[in-house]
Amino acid sequence: MKWGAAPLGYKGADFSSRRRPSPSRKLTDSRPLRVILLAFGAAIEFDSRMRAFILLFLLSLIPAAAQDPVAVNPKIVKVEFENGKVRVVRVRLDPHQRLEMHSHPAQLAVQVDNGTLRTFTPDGKSHDDPGSAGAFFWLEPTTHAVENPGNAPLELIEVEMKKASAPSVPVPASQQAAELALKEPVPVQQEPHHHPIFQNQYVLVLDVVLAPGETTLFHTHSHDNIAVHLNQAQVQAQRLGEDWQPATQDVPGRVNYAEGAKAPYTHRIKNVGTTTFHVIDIDLAP
Repeated sequence: MKWGAAPLGYKGADFSSRRRPSPSRKLTDSRPLRVILLAFGAAIEFDSRMRAFILLFLLSLIPAAAQDPVAVNPKIVKVEFENGKVRVVRVRLDPHQRLEMHSHPAQLAVQVDNGTLRTFTPDGKSHDDPGSAGAFFWLEPTTHAVENPGNAPLELIEVEMKKASAPSVPVPASQQAAELALKEPVPVQQEPHHHPIFQNQYVLVLDVVLAPGETTLFHTHSHDNIAVHLNQAQVQAQRLGEDWQPATQDVPGRVNYAEGAKAPYTHRIKNVGTTTFHVIDIDLAP
């Protein structure tokens, strides 16, 4: 019913002539109904506001731990590389600097510098993890804050696994064949300078060390892989059937991503400098 229209049963009332209805046929007073409807509308509006308030309140209870580390502090955490499989980030903490609560998916982290990483959990507890360059650790999805309690910068390379849908299951590392029995080219995990140090269903981690003057065998990379360089060194690379490439200078913290799954490649590496060549090579499972 429209406001001001004749009530049901009041047929033929002529409001244009302003005649007053007889006492026996008084118009229904709509003010109580208006009050009820206005109160109902106010209740609905109050309920909506209350719901919004409760939602905001609940969101405020979610700590920064649920945030992406890059969003928490982009000056500390920078994305080096990202595709559908992984995101590689560089974390650099100055002395006594702290990265507030944030969350990670399952990840493999490699320490680039010597130092101690202090970790804080959401319950307020903390623990120190001393480590050296080349130290690595696997983390299941976690929420924490981290701090560098030392007096020198501390850098880590973190490889976040986008497709890790189950907890890590260790895989026994395969035994390397005797060097004399090897016939080049060999799979990368069989190359004598590539030492398997960790493997699960997502990654194979190889510790690669070449003393000055040493050369690897020709070896084949058939999986996508990430190389984390740990020190200064001068090396040359040679693809199978090609000439040696010009020498390049390695620096600590350098990261390379190579797509070996789509296009397997075979090469060898020679250390032509005066310092040890040291790399953590992370092969990604298909």
